[in-house]
Amino acid sequence: MKALLINGSPREGGNTSELVKQFMNAACGKADIEEVRIFGKDISGCNNCGTCQKTILREHCTISDDMSDLYPKFISSDLIIFASPIYMWQFTPCTLAFINRLHCLCWSSDLEYNEMAGKSMAVLITSSDAEDAADLAAAGLREFCGFFSISYKGDLRIPFAGKSRISSGEYDGEIREFIGRVFR
Repeated sequence: MKALLINGSPREGGNTSELVKQFMNAACGKADIEEVRIFGKDISGCNNCGTCQKTILREHCTISDDMSDLYPKFISSDLIIFASPIYMWQFTPCTLAFINRLHCLCWSSDLEYNEMAGKSMAVLITSSDAEDAADLAAAGLREFCGFFSISYKGDLRIPFAGKSRISSGEYDGEIREFIGRVFR
């Protein structure tokens, strides 16, 4: 299995990056996992030009930015795992822009063309608040998956996240359980 982990945290070495590190260590040998940090990359949100809904574009999108290099990684992966802290009840802006730009991989009017169908998605979430602060973000990704025929494997939420707590092993059981769901 080939997996792509999209890390949307703006802080390298922060809480989300520590969770990704613990996840990657625990998932070793379960799949070929490539992590891509997207904060700082040039990824614009969709501008709704509609071109991708009228024709299959060789480069997938009319916007020329760093997504052009990420589409092939996404398409060749069986499983996509997002990692993001929660800001204002939502994923980080770069994570949202990435998800937003996936629309060009499917003609939503009839789903005749859909390069996302059959893939699986999951999400690693850190938050400085209670677990339910991630409800809106997780529900949005779950709905996205349902619409585009993607299997939603769930989320792992670390509320009141702290790097030292994440690295201490406090969440090892939850990480193992999440890995069991994701790589099933």
